[in-house]
Amino acid sequence: MNQGKHPAGDSVQAIAQHPARLVQRAFEQSHAGVVITDADGLIVLANHAFCTIAGCDRTETIGWPIAHFYTSLSPQPGLAEEDRNRQRAPLSWQQEVLCRRDDGESIPVLMMVDSLLDDEHRPQYYLHTFILLTSPEGERIDNRHWIHVDPMTGLPNWLLLRDRLNHAIAQAERADSTLALLFIDIDRFKAINDVVGHIEGDRMLGELAQRLQRAVRSKDTLARLGSDQFVVLLEKDGTAEAAQLVAERLQEMLEPPFISSGRYLLMTASIGIALYPGDAQDEETLITAARSAMYTARRKGPGRLAFVDHRLTARLKEKHRIEGLLSEAIHLPDQHFLLYYQPEFDRASGRCTGLESILRWKQPKRWQEPPSAYLEVIAQLGLGVRLNRWMIQGVISDHRQWLEDGSPLGELPVAVPLCESHLAHDTFDRRPLDHFLRHQGAVSFDWLTLKVPGQGLSSHLDTATHMLKRIEQLGIRLAVDDVGASPIDLGWLARLPFTKATIAAGPIVQRPGGERLIEASCRLLEALGIEAVIAGVDDPTLAARIEGVSARRVQGDLHCPALPAEELGRWLSEHTAPCG
Repeated sequence: MNQGKHPAGDSVQAIAQHPARLVQRAFEQSHAGVVITDADGLIVLANHAFCTIAGCDRTETIGWPIAHFYTSLSPQPGLAEEDRNRQRAPLSWQQEVLCRRDDGESIPVLMMVDSLLDDEHRPQYYLHTFILLTSPEGERIDNRHWIHVDPMTGLPNWLLLRDRLNHAIAQAERADSTLALLFIDIDRFKAINDVVGHIEGDRMLGELAQRLQRAVRSKDTLARLGSDQFVVLLEKDGTAEAAQLVAERLQEMLEPPFISSGRYLLMTASIGIALYPGDAQDEETLITAARSAMYTARRKGPGRLAFVDHRLTARLKEKHRIEGLLSEAIHLPDQHFLLYYQPEFDRASGRCTGLESILRWKQPKRWQEPPSAYLEVIAQLGLGVRLNRWMIQGVISDHRQWLEDGSPLGELPVAVPLCESHLAHDTFDRRPLDHFLRHQGAVSFDWLTLKVPGQGLSSHLDTATHMLKRIEQLGIRLAVDDVGASPIDLGWLARLPFTKATIAAGPIVQRPGGERLIEASCRLLEALGIEAVIAGVDDPTLAARIEGVSARRVQGDLHCPALPAEELGRWLSEHTAPCG
């Protein structure tokens, strides 16, 4: 018999051996409403307390959006569009909401949300905890100081900041005065947190908050929004000069190293400053403006500050407008895009040796630039593969029609530019490019050439190698696009199954010795068994400058602009040079 063993030890050990049962009991018996949703906000699990708060049966909750059961009393903090674009949405937040009961009554509730991450640290599920803000008798709780305090740092949280900011804006409006808002983001804190561990990282956040607090005047508010982001509200003397002095003091407070387990860790902060009423006239817009300025500061390097740039704000609004239009267009491509084809020529004989598919707008007046000018934005939106697939399907359909009509266009090889994302296996529908192509019903692909962006080879070499070899097995020819525009590993280029490469002559000839650089590129490609095509020859001046270049193939508006399929057929029949 172990006389020294505590009598409760057996029960503790038994619970430790069955943690799932303990978790289930805590979930079911908690007096707080607890709900787990998937990444889209659909309810997966809900406990009895939540059903009591919401006045519904548990069977009525599963599969419903969590937002169906409450009305928000404040904007959801930290989830602005540009935060999502930068994948910096907070992993946890809290806000006051009204839960809508079936009997029509609404009751105040504090909702706290925590992200449950997958193996790649992306939110896979969300844990929602609902705490009643009323007494058992149904009276609203008056003393709720704890609701307004961030438990990790002791600073005001989003709720208290919102109240003070609204009050400060109202006072500033009445007094015709200004106020300043400083948005603070700790540079590379995630990397530091990964090094020291999350427990030590939380301790360091507390120390960091204390340092920042010492830099702020007693009449100002320092609040924590979550994660490593803080906000300072300057209610009195909120001028640009005062805001800059406070920002510089905040930076100075971070200069002494933080000590963790004998290690000296340096921290800096990127600070964005927005002024009322010059930069924004309401709470939400002021915070958004300060956040935008913070991103401007961070792009300059760590430990920098920036004020709101009105031109930048205008550009961000235009960027969001363009992104919305692009998203609409790519999800409804038949309504917004047209396929054009530009011929490629043999320089010696003038023969048409192939075609390249090019996107055009159906409603060009809505756009300032052609679709090719927006490819980077489309890639950032994660829509490149969708648009690329629509383009490939259109080319296959046109080629099939040319064959059925007996058109000589059906005898020409056709090139389709490939977006960089298509080199990866992790597409939006988990269907790699070679699988997609196999299901297009084409008898043969010996007429198709896929043009791979040179930049894609630089960033996805290993993935690209496997994918390109699988595409080659389908009989598809491969070309590399924009040689010379970005660095390419020649060793890898020699190993990849390319038969052709395009060189955009226009930008290269603007450099010193540009013609020699183009010629060197052509000879290098020839040595690797890759045929060079000089692209973008749109005017006689450029044509004259590349006259001595040895490349046999050329393409550009000077020889023939891109045409829709029906016009291309007529052009080809009228073209005096033999084709093939």
